[in-house]
Amino acid sequence: MNLWYHQTQAIDYIRKNSIDRLGRSLVVMPPGSGKSEIAIVALLEWLKRSVSNRVIVCVPTKRLLGQFYVRLVRLTREPIGFEQGVRRAVGGTRIVLASQLSLIDRMSRYSSESTLLICDEVHHSNYDAPEFNRVLSEFKRAIGLSATPWTNGIIKLFYDCYFYGIRSAIADKVICPLEIERAPSLSPREHFHTIVFVSTNKDAKSKSTKFASADWVGHSREASVNLSILDRWRHRQIKTLFVNRMLLEGYDTPETAQIWIDHEVKSLVMCAQIMGRALRYKPGKTARVFVLSEETLLTAQQALRLMDQKPTGV
Repeated sequence: MNLWYHQTQAIDYIRKNSIDRLGRSLVVMPPGSGKSEIAIVALLEWLKRSVSNRVIVCVPTKRLLGQFYVRLVRLTREPIGFEQGVRRAVGGTRIVLASQLSLIDRMSRYSSESTLLICDEVHHSNYDAPEFNRVLSEFKRAIGLSATPWTNGIIKLFYDCYFYGIRSAIADKVICPLEIERAPSLSPREHFHTIVFVSTNKDAKSKSTKFASADWVGHSREASVNLSILDRWRHRQIKTLFVNRMLLEGYDTPETAQIWIDHEVKSLVMCAQIMGRALRYKPGKTARVFVLSEETLLTAQQALRLMDQKPTGV
C-alpha cells in the first residue's frame, strides 16, 4: 500500500500511543485525506505483533462497514467476523467489523488489552450519545478517526492527537481546493456528479423532479433502488443527485466538484461532512459549495476554519 507522508506520520503516532503501549490515539484529518488507509495499516501491524491480538473496527453505517470489508479481504487472508444486528463473530476471530449499537451489550467479550478498537467517525461517540461513548471508554487501546472531532466531550477521551489541517492537505494535493459561495436560489449547474443536500427525503423526492437529469436517494427507498440510482449517477446517466443524510459520511468521488446545500445548516459537523463529499482530489479541480442562506454560509466558513485548527484540549 502506497502511503502519503502525512499517513506515515499518523501511523508512527498510532504506533507510539496505541500499539507499543496501552493508549488511545485520535487522528484528525479532512475528508478524503486517507484515514481508512491509516486504520488498515495499523490493524495489520497490530495483528502481526501477536497471534492472540484482535482488532475491532467500529463504524456508524453499513456503507462504511462494507467499504472496510472490501479493502481488508484484498489485504489479508484472516477470517473477518461481523457484530451487526443478529450477526455474531465466531470465537477466536481476529478481525471483527462491528456497528456501535451491536457492541453496547457485547463489550465484555472484547474489551481486553489484546484488543485494538478502531472507531471510524469517532465524533459520534460523544456525551450526547452516552451508550456509544461508553463503548469507546471501555477500550484502553483504541484509535479514533474523524475530520470533525468537535462534538460534546469527544476530546476528553484522548490525551493527544495527530492533526493534519485542510490547508496542508490542499497544498500537498491530497484534496482539492474549496470555495464556498452564497447563491440566490437553487440552480444546479449543468455538471455531472453534482449533489444537492436537502432537509428531508420528501424534499429530495419532490425537488429532484424540478430539474432535468436528476434523481434522489434516501433511506425511505429500497436499498436496491438507491444502489441503482447511485450507479447511474456515477456513470453519467444522470447529472444531479438529491439527498438528505444518506451520503454524509464515507462516500465521495473525485468527479464531484459541486455541492449545493438547499436547507439551513447550523451544525458544524454536518456542514463539514457535506463539504467533504467534494474534496476528493482530481487534477485541476476546485470544489465549489453553494449555500442558500446566510446562516449556512457562516456555518460553512466556521467549519472550514476549524478543519485547519488542531482540536483544543489534547
